[in-house]
Amino acid sequence: MPENKRKYDRFEYYLEDLDCRLCLYYQNKKLGCKLDKCCCEDIRAEAIAHGHIKRKAGWNRSWDG
Repeated sequence: MPENKRKYDRFEYYLEDLDCRLCLYYQNKKLGCKLDKCCCEDIRAEAIAHGHIKRKAGWNRSWDG
């Protein structure tokens, strides 16, 4: 990649991002998920394989104004 190009797709999912309670198809604790198979299973497996379990403390300090 040339030096003057930026890579915009650098977002990395962490396991804490893929909690079932945050999913669009999760109904509640009693009913569970609407889907038979988790839609995020491949992303979850990739996050575990790369060791992205939990973000380090203070990872978003640059976002604070």
